[in-house]
Amino acid sequence: MLFAILQNISAQEIQIFATTDTTEYIVGDYIDYTIEMKYPKGYNVVVPMVKDSIDNLIFVKNGEFIKREEGAEVYELRHFIFSKYDSSGVTIPSFYIPYTVDGGEPQFAFVNPVDIVVRTIEVNQEVEIQDVKEPKRVPLDWLLISIIALIVLALLAAAFFGYKYYQKKKSGKVIEEPVVVIPSYEKALVKLNALEEKKLWQEGLTKQYHSEVTGIIRDYFEDRFDFNSLEMTTKETIENLKVKDVNEKVIVTTEEFLANADMVKFAKFEPMPSVNEAMMKEAYLIVNETKIESEIDSSEEAVNAG
Repeated sequence: MLFAILQNISAQEIQIFATTDTTEYIVGDYIDYTIEMKYPKGYNVVVPMVKDSIDNLIFVKNGEFIKREEGAEVYELRHFIFSKYDSSGVTIPSFYIPYTVDGGEPQFAFVNPVDIVVRTIEVNQEVEIQDVKEPKRVPLDWLLISIIALIVLALLAAAFFGYKYYQKKKSGKVIEEPVVVIPSYEKALVKLNALEEKKLWQEGLTKQYHSEVTGIIRDYFEDRFDFNSLEMTTKETIENLKVKDVNEKVIVTTEEFLANADMVKFAKFEPMPSVNEAMMKEAYLIVNETKIESEIDSSEEAVNAG
């Protein structure tokens, strides 16, 4: 009797309570079995392998585990997932949890048993056979579908062009695609027109405007006269133009054009709006006065052929 009283006093110091999320289940349902414990700090509680302690259910997995201190006590909440595949009443058995206090002799606290019922689904003989549970619908992954569709389209395109190439090779006729060469003056004029549309100096970006307009003309000189104007000073560029027999009007215009840009870029000169407008006019003049007639003729022929 004394031993029983002592055990009862000890059991009051550690509280353990087992529950399930409900008392009735359908065959195959997940059974959420929970052990809730509260005990003083300093207790060393060792929870045994629960799946080995409960042999009348099928262990599925360990669930959520929570442990926190509440004042002088420790609170633990452990979840375990079980299942059962035949119908019957089930008593989840009691088992003991050993613990020690300040390294003393092992003591034991017992987990209460829990009664549940596992039922089968009532079968209606007049309807078609159905699943125990409704099938889960997986939402469509449109990103994955799009990627697969693109891969399929790419493979189909590769197969089509591969077949066309094979047919040409088989017939012995290789059709050469015409190479369209854009004249250097046309490329420069397109770039100048695009820069004019950006309206950089009108928005206060004067330095950027002068840098881009002179960059277009220097790039044109490289294409047209075959010297690296982008890496040259203004003086070196003018000397190379003179060697290429460029007329005096273009030389004078180019020198003024590049000098104005140098002042803006390197001397922080703030030009008048009229100077900015003149820079674009001078750029067009430089290109139009130095374009090659043969390039103009070939460009017109290409357009007519197209």
